[in-house]
Amino acid sequence: MKSLKKTKIDLLLEVLADGEWHWADELAVKVGWRFADPVQRARLKGHLIETDRVGLQHRYRLRKL
Repeated sequence: MKSLKKTKIDLLLEVLADGEWHWADELAVKVGWRFADPVQRARLKGHLIETDRVGLQHRYRLRKL
């Protein structure tokens, strides 16, 4: 039986599922250092991902309706 490989969008949504803020450094480790594309694709699929800039750092969270 084949195991299904998780996509970067799946990994991103797993990390953001708790609704808390997550720093870009954490996403780079858990999703991959090029996580901007999965963020954009998840948004296009209807997921509400907020971005906040604190100084020179960015943080992300998934908003639930």
